[in-house]
Amino acid sequence: MQEVMIKRASELLADGTVVRVLGWKNGEFAYDPTPAVFNSADELSAFVYNDFCASNLSKYLIDLCKKDGKTLVFLKPCDSYSFNQLLTEHRVDREKVYIIGLECTGKLDEAKLRDNGCEGILSVKTEGETVTVETRYGEKTLAKADCIGERCTVCKSRKVVAYDEMIGENGEVNS
Repeated sequence: MQEVMIKRASELLADGTVVRVLGWKNGEFAYDPTPAVFNSADELSAFVYNDFCASNLSKYLIDLCKKDGKTLVFLKPCDSYSFNQLLTEHRVDREKVYIIGLECTGKLDEAKLRDNGCEGILSVKTEGETVTVETRYGEKTLAKADCIGERCTVCKSRKVVAYDEMIGENGEVNS
């Protein structure tokens, strides 16, 4: 899905629909991506989207809406609810935001990986309901359900409630 997101963001930057992209970039470790603003298609080479991109990007729009131009943001279902709350509170301007909604089945929690015996994490790969964790001490396979963050396990809805376009789990784009 990451490639589809980068491609679509590049297109929207190129045609002038947006002037910046709010997404994620790698942190120090495989499990700690951090929110980031990308101002050009070239900068999108640092863009990442993986099972650890749990940070709610909607709150970063409060400051970005004060800038000129429209911001593209990728919102998961839970993020879209908080975005709507920010709209209700008049803290963001809907006209200055282009939203691509992302389907989500829950994000991984690094602490839960550690609780399941994964120390010295080097990389993490999810395939369906299985998570394979490569550590300094070998590889471990876990059920995704055992690694999902607490807020994801109690998620009341998996529906994005505010968007201009949607990207599904398998990478298809829907307007």
